[in-house]
Amino acid sequence: MVGAAAAGAVARPVAAADEASEFTAWFENVSNYDEVVDRRGASTVRVAVGAPGNGGDFAFEPAAVRVDPGATVVWEWTGGGGVHNVAAADESYASELLSEAGVTFERTFEGGISLYSCVPHEAMGMKGAVVVGGVPTGETLRDVDYGNWFDGVENFSGTVDRRGESLVRIAVGAPGNGGNFAFEPAAVRVDPGTTVVWEWTGEGDAHSLAAVDGSFDAELVETAGATYALRFDGVGVSKYTCPSHASQAMRGAVVVGDPMRGVVDVPMTAALTGVGVLGAALSPLAFGAFLVLRGTGDETSATTTESER
Repeated sequence: MVGAAAAGAVARPVAAADEASEFTAWFENVSNYDEVVDRRGASTVRVAVGAPGNGGDFAFEPAAVRVDPGATVVWEWTGGGGVHNVAAADESYASELLSEAGVTFERTFEGGISLYSCVPHEAMGMKGAVVVGGVPTGETLRDVDYGNWFDGVENFSGTVDRRGESLVRIAVGAPGNGGNFAFEPAAVRVDPGTTVVWEWTGEGDAHSLAAVDGSFDAELVETAGATYALRFDGVGVSKYTCPSHASQAMRGAVVVGDPMRGVVDVPMTAALTGVGVLGAALSPLAFGAFLVLRGTGDETSATTTESER
């Protein structure tokens, strides 16, 4: 059974919360909120209404969820906690008051952050949020444990947060480590599905890339403007180095999502671009991404083949 006010509802783009602090304040009295649960990659995401929490069956579970643009969120009543509804804080949508187990209300989201609550039980902490794409929420991510990977890397001062960007560039042969022997930024955090492009500066002799776990590598190149690209999916940490300048501490890392709360495997799609030796190395697998990166510059191909490791 579908709630009468909900069937076929499609949201207009949702306005993002003005301040990240508003998001944090929204969950101050929500006992079952711990973090934003990442459900990107799913076209339909389900949220339980009347889940255990806040002194009874007065919770949405998960309380906060991150989805892709165009994803549909389906709220499903558990039958616990009496009568509940789903109502946006900005009044852009609202379900009827419902209590029967199995009834649903759905909404398709295109962007921003949508805060919502069960109006009769809002004061008890029955609140939730839908976060679309890489919109920042102000949540504090746990520090990544790199071990001693960045010991001696003079241009490393922390992980640079580049979430919310579909394409992120890293300079190869940037100033650092006694010459042009650095990746800049040395460590970067991105969203799952982001394409990372390494671009050679042409400085510091020839450089290459090699993942510590052997999942990717690029040949030695010294041509300014040459590029190597990977699209990172999943959640994890990918450490890499320039083998030719390992003694100069030319090392880097790509952090995908929040690896401190989950899996460390990072499936990825590889693409080689550039001129000279890189241009000759193109494979059928890489060609879809090559066309996008060289042709439009800032988009990831929807048809690029994915290879998982």
